[in-house]
Amino acid sequence: MSDPLQVVISREANSNQASYPPIHVTSPIIFSEWNKLVSSVNLDIFQKLDDRIGCPDCADGGAEWIQVDWNNGSKRVTFENGRTVQDLEELILTMRQIRQIYLSLSEKGSFSKK
Repeated sequence: MSDPLQVVISREANSNQASYPPIHVTSPIIFSEWNKLVSSVNLDIFQKLDDRIGCPDCADGGAEWIQVDWNNGSKRVTFENGRTVQDLEELILTMRQIRQIYLSLSEKGSFSKK
């Protein structure tokens, strides 16, 4: 589980592909971005979702996931890359925006890749 004000971003191929090395970035997240994420999560809806929605990784389409960690557990929802999930549209859009910012910063060397 990550510390409360951290974001963990991962990008990896579904097989060992040298041309697509995995990227894992753990970084502090600014308070306003954290609040934006937290306010866009409806925990009641999120907890009721299936763990897998649609057909992620079918036909090499890729997959995305959202994982929320609590003190006493976690839940991960995996869905098709580039798609949204009903009732999570705002959260997914916000996470994609934040992910792009942090991946760009890591590529520029602002954060260390693990």
